[in-house]
Amino acid sequence: MLRRLVVVCTVLIFCSQISQAQRNRQNGRTRNNRQSPFRANGVTRNGSRDQKGTEVYPGCDGKVCLPEAQLCATRKEKVGEREFQGKSYWFSWDSDEAVLRNARWNWFTARNYCRKRCMDLISVESSAEQDFIGREMKRAGVREIWTSGRLCDKEVDGCEQARFQPYNINGWFWAATLQSMGQTNVFNGRKFNGWSGTGPIGKSQPDGLLKADGFGEQACMALLDNFFGDGLSWHDTKCNDRRLIVCEDLPAGNINFVRQNNPGIRIP
Repeated sequence: MLRRLVVVCTVLIFCSQISQAQRNRQNGRTRNNRQSPFRANGVTRNGSRDQKGTEVYPGCDGKVCLPEAQLCATRKEKVGEREFQGKSYWFSWDSDEAVLRNARWNWFTARNYCRKRCMDLISVESSAEQDFIGREMKRAGVREIWTSGRLCDKEVDGCEQARFQPYNINGWFWAATLQSMGQTNVFNGRKFNGWSGTGPIGKSQPDGLLKADGFGEQACMALLDNFFGDGLSWHDTKCNDRRLIVCEDLPAGNINFVRQNNPGIRIP
């Protein structure tokens, strides 16, 4: 009788240990499934979403995202929004959402996040606009952001045309508006030119090469604050670098198109 009791107790203890081990494994899986939205360095992880449920780094199947009427309708209510000369701008570092304040976008996902909201990366078309952006950067201690500036290289349709050559002078445009940025070596023309006179190797910007395969080595433009003793200025950089962003309203015609196709939604 005593031996039978010992065996029963042993079995119960063994079963209890197995059950506890299973619970521990289950708890471990639950903790892993609730993985922090931030990497060890504090930057928002890929796959994270904002309060609206939108991906912080949208891919849109490798294409440029289209505006979403509901997000367009609330863009002016988004914390971090500022008005300048009749347009809305959104500064990612002023967001009330940690996943946005701590996000660092590449050029492509940055454009997509903005475009879902009837916005795009900034096109810096005047010294007044650059001063406005620069003041907001200074206030927050931000030293680098993306713009919509893009080199017309093999990745962009139609860039083989003669009017874009030489590419380092005539090949830059604002992707948000599809307007030419003007010749990169003309600083007193009708188009504002903020290209830096120096850079990491001491050469005037843009200094990236067009590679043998026709793709730009540094095909995207960032606004950097005094990285090379050059004040707030334009620099060509790699498109997969990661930075903070400022979104700016799309041209009025684009927003009107979204309004016309969504008559039941008020888009300011």
